[in-house]
Amino acid sequence: MPSEGALGRQADREKPFGFSRQQRLLTGKDYKQVFDNARRVGNPYWTVYGFAHKESKTQLGLAIAKKTVRRAHERNRLKRLTREAFRQMQAQLIGVSLVVMAGKAAEAADNATLNQQLVKLFTLFTPRIQKSTDKTSDRTAS
Repeated sequence: MPSEGALGRQADREKPFGFSRQQRLLTGKDYKQVFDNARRVGNPYWTVYGFAHKESKTQLGLAIAKKTVRRAHERNRLKRLTREAFRQMQAQLIGVSLVVMAGKAAEAADNATLNQQLVKLFTLFTPRIQKSTDKTSDRTAS
């Protein structure tokens, strides 16, 4: 049986698709920074606020409101789905802080639909897509 010290060291190792403390928005100040500087995209299931910053870290914050999704087990399901979609896409979302909020339609939707819709929104914040949409908006502004 491994000693307690070995278990602690094992837990400290980074998991390639984990959701570590550094990848979470933890404080109100972190959330405020995203909300103040973010670009907002959404659909009936999700609203995603994204803020591209100079640092190479990628962070996720969850704001699944009790007012929107009444039952705790449904809120927890939405949080699990969001974290999983984020884990799968974090390699493409370098330098972005995201806050995800659930829409009314999310509570009744199946997991596959929710995941598909969330991934679509996340791809709008990938650096490649973001640069091309910035250039398009620059052209339309001139």
